[in-house]
Amino acid sequence: MELDRFDKHILEILTHEDLNLNELSERINLSVSSVHRRIKNLIDLNIMSGIKRDINYQKLGFNLHVLLQVSLSKHDTDTFAKFLAELESIPEVINAFLVTGQSADFIVEVVAKDMENYSEILLKKIGKIEHVVALHSSFVIKQYDVLNCHGLLNRV
Repeated sequence: MELDRFDKHILEILTHEDLNLNELSERINLSVSSVHRRIKNLIDLNIMSGIKRDINYQKLGFNLHVLLQVSLSKHDTDTFAKFLAELESIPEVINAFLVTGQSADFIVEVVAKDMENYSEILLKKIGKIEHVVALHSSFVIKQYDVLNCHGLLNRV
């Protein structure tokens, strides 16, 4: 699939900024309907999943941001599906990644109000999911925005 300069410009802007269709339309000098149609096409092609609004969880009182490595005792699609279904019932879980090359099977992104809240999530929810055998928490100290979509899109 070939992306033209407008598609690339839309992706570049949305990678770094949170704009509505009118603002985006003005920035790239296309009509709102053209921008909407292009975004819909990018979504249909699975290049993007929608115009995502980043949530500042800290402003909502979730002061801990954790990357949790989870190891499971079984490695099959049914076990993974059941694990993910259980995660979906835990509102503090904001992302999950199936990974390879590590001792963990999943990296789960979790937010919590404080250490006591995280301990409850870890021990009473995630740790109780069937086939979970190991958990390793890494606490995010600071998040940096290092996305360089422009350089990447020039290679497409």
